[in-house]
Amino acid sequence: MKNVTIADVAQAAGVSKATMSRFLNHNYSHMSEKTRQHIADTVAALNYRPNRQAQSLKSKRSNLIGVMIADISDIYSSLLLKGIGDVLKPLNYQMLIMDSANSANQEKQQLIEMIDQSVDGIILQPDIRDNQQYQFIADADTKLVMVDRKTTPLRWNTVSSNNFDSSKRLGQEVAKTHATRATFLIEPLADASTREDRYQGFLAGATDNNLPVDLIELPADRFDEIPAIIHRLIADTKHPVVFAGNGKILMRILTIAQKDNIDIPNDLAVTGYDDWNWAGLVGPGITTVEQDFDYIGRLAAETLMDLITQKQDVTLDTPLLTELPARLEIRHSL
Repeated sequence: MKNVTIADVAQAAGVSKATMSRFLNHNYSHMSEKTRQHIADTVAALNYRPNRQAQSLKSKRSNLIGVMIADISDIYSSLLLKGIGDVLKPLNYQMLIMDSANSANQEKQQLIEMIDQSVDGIILQPDIRDNQQYQFIADADTKLVMVDRKTTPLRWNTVSSNNFDSSKRLGQEVAKTHATRATFLIEPLADASTREDRYQGFLAGATDNNLPVDLIELPADRFDEIPAIIHRLIADTKHPVVFAGNGKILMRILTIAQKDNIDIPNDLAVTGYDDWNWAGLVGPGITTVEQDFDYIGRLAAETLMDLITQKQDVTLDTPLLTELPARLEIRHSL
């Protein structure tokens, strides 16, 4: 049985190839709802699947968007991808998803693979803060939007949370309690702008209100040290409070508290970032900063599509930084 062609479907539907092409490209201007539905019914009846390669040759677009995630094992990555997909799917775009595993070398290799596959644009959660490391993407004339993390100096449109302001507000809240010292536990600051913003914000909010803050930077391969850190804080500090810099660290701390019968907040006050919006269900309810990664993903995708379709003419001298407000949920863990 021969493959059904666009000409076959157009003939069966009683429309021109031009009208059929407009339908397949979701261009419904000057097309009645009756005609649109009739074509859709004909496509379904003939089980027609358009040849995407042929379409991309004609349109000079691949209808592929590269999405580079820094750590796809994090739950927030799935929310981010959902938001991106919700924008791209109705526009007939597909995602080419890759995971850098927080490796700069792996990230660059995979970004080159995306460019080689002629993606129309890239949404990147960068592993490197120096924007010069991504010059090769600009050289390939590939549209680029940064998500979650910023590069320095700001060069590309970036969508993130207001990490500094949210953390500062949380630092101020912690300083209102009877805590005598705070410990900020985070993965290495130098690797991601979000970590730096969160620490500097919390530090500003706490120290402005005379609460000293200790910083502990701990790579993921040393998370097994967290139990000893927690028990040392409880033993050495009166009214200790620990700030978890991300959801993975927060989960580790709460798991230790449950396993070792640590009373929150009487033995240890706990707060931090909740990447999965579940902290309100744990223990007394954990005071956290919560982000809307679904919305961040949607806005990043909309920004990229505006660049691709030239609805937004932004030069390299005028990048847009969009920082979405995160929610500060005050509960009973302080």
